[in-house]
Amino acid sequence: MSTLYNKFMIINNLDDFQLVKYLLNQEYVLQKDLNEKLNEKLGKQTKASNFSCKLKRQHLTFKELKLICDILGYDLIVQKKK
Repeated sequence: MSTLYNKFMIINNLDDFQLVKYLLNQEYVLQKDLNEKLNEKLGKQTKASNFSCKLKRQHLTFKELKLICDILGYDLIVQKKK
C-alpha cells in the first residue's frame, strides 16, 4: 500500500524569478530548455537571453506562469489563508 505525500510551498513572498529558478532546480531543467518548450507551446521564438531578462524584470504573464508550471509538472492551487 502506497502512501500519498503532498508537498507544497507557500509562494506569496517569491517573485517570478525566484519561483521559476526554484522549480527549475527541483526538476533539474535548464532555463534555456524551459524557454524552448515555452516557445513551442506559445508559438513564439523568444531568445533565451530575452526570457532571462523577462524573469529578472518580473514581467511574466499569468498565462506564461501556468504554462511553465505545466511544462515542469506542477499544479497551481489557490487556497484560502488559514
